[in-house]
Amino acid sequence: MNLQISKKAMAVVALFAAGAVLAPAMFAQEGEGSYSLGEKILGIPGGAFGIITQLMIILVSVFMFGWIIECFVNVRRDKIVPPEVIGALQNYIDEGDLEGGLQYCESAPNYLTRIVGAGLNRMQFGPESVKDAAVSMGDAEQGKLEFHISPIALCASVGPLMGLFGTVTGMVMAFAKIENAPGGQVNPKMVAGGIALALLSTVLGLIIAMPGLVFYWYFKNKVGSIGTSIGLVADDMVETVAAYAGQQ
Repeated sequence: MNLQISKKAMAVVALFAAGAVLAPAMFAQEGEGSYSLGEKILGIPGGAFGIITQLMIILVSVFMFGWIIECFVNVRRDKIVPPEVIGALQNYIDEGDLEGGLQYCESAPNYLTRIVGAGLNRMQFGPESVKDAAVSMGDAEQGKLEFHISPIALCASVGPLMGLFGTVTGMVMAFAKIENAPGGQVNPKMVAGGIALALLSTVLGLIIAMPGLVFYWYFKNKVGSIGTSIGLVADDMVETVAAYAGQQ
């Protein structure tokens, strides 16, 4: 295992070393206003800095859309609390087998079983303690669910800022070329790379922000709906458990 890790580490180091050696040649411009080999291959203006800026924005975009797909797969009521779990736990409570219900909650942890299990663990302290424990656990579980979708909001917020960073950088590059133009003669090709970097960064930032915000609010509303639905089921079970606790 350690040998495999060492080989992977050596490969990563070798890759970065090769990049450090080849980067100057890849992104060196042949003449004023000309494009480097790296820019010609990747189609991204702005030299090495422009390439890095755009790739960072693209990586954030890929991560965000991947997380959106993950949320479509996993942020579903039947995925969070399978229907068979609800039926099995309801049977334990209806039959008065609270010890069996507690063991079931511990063996099948999910949003619902953690709430009901918290109430079952407090039965010896009375019905109010049962309800308080269930409410506290319900808030915690809802917080976990909302936290699960937060990476989408993070990407939707960071993406435009990265795009703005690329935009400002591109304009700085363009004005620097104008300032350093020999004899004050400005060739449009001299500033084209910086302006193109600025505009492309803005576009990529918006590509992340617009769908990111739409999907975040979609999942935020969905999470709220799921929490309300599961909460209603949990409330009925906790009320029954609290009634048993009042009889002890």
